[in-house]
Order: sequence, then C-alpha cells, then structure tokens
Amino acid sequence: MSAENTSGFAKIYYDRKLQDYWLRRVVAFIIDAVIVGVAVAILEIIIFFALAMSMPWWSMHGLVFPFLSGIPLFLYSALTENIYGYTLGKRIMNLKVVKGEGKRPPINIAFLRNVTKIYGLALLLDVVIALAMPHRDPTQKYTDTYAGSMVVSAD
Repeated sequence: MSAENTSGFAKIYYDRKLQDYWLRRVVAFIIDAVIVGVAVAILEIIIFFALAMSMPWWSMHGLVFPFLSGIPLFLYSALTENIYGYTLGKRIMNLKVVKGEGKRPPINIAFLRNVTKIYGLALLLDVVIALAMPHRDPTQKYTDTYAGSMVVSAD
C-alpha cells in the first residue's frame, strides 16, 4: 500500500512531525476548553446560587447548565480565530488558523470550522472521520477541509 493510500491514523503512527502537530492541537484545545470551562463554571455557580436563593426548590436540581459549555467554547474559538487567527491555546502551542494565502479566516469560515466544538462527540467524530479517510491531508479535521481552512505552525 502506498503512502498516498494510507489513512491519517497510519501516517500518524510513523510520522514524528505529524505526532507533534496533533499533540500541539490537542494541548491547544485542552487549554482553550479549560479557559472557557472555568468561565462557564463561575457563571453557573453565580446563576445557581441566584436561583437557589430566590427559588429554594431550585437547589434540588443541582447545576443544570453543563450542556451549554460547548456553545461558549464554539463562540470563543470562532471569534478569536476570526479576529486574531488563533485562540489562546493555539497561540501558546504556536499554531494559527489560515484561509487562502495565509489570511485569518472570515467569520463564516471560523464558525463553520468550529461548529463541532458545540458537542464533544461531534468534535471527536470530526477528527476521527478525517483521519480514517485515505487521500486526505492528515493535519486537518473534516470541517477544516470542508471550510477550506488550515491549522498551521505560526512560524
């Protein structure tokens, strides 16, 4: 089997640069998720206590907003990539998002490439499906390819 016909998973197995690239993308995502997660958790606590104080029955339901944490992550990622070309996590990991001739992605492209961040399973499938398919760039999620954007080293 030629290298062109192998999946991204097979290429990652033997390509150190590709391993480093995906490790940096995963770490960047974790950094961004923690930043957004802390902000969302603080807001959830404030809302929870405000509702519990005004409606004592509310405290029986616990924190009911965790499913909404994907939306702030999606918005944070799309907006910062459109404005700066990177999120804080990508900046720390020396990555940036580009469209075309190395320009920052327009807002519609930034929204499209980040839409799977709304739900963690969708993001995982976005990566797994792209890496499982042969004849594809093994550095890109499916939505990156579909949107015509790329995540590249900032060097």
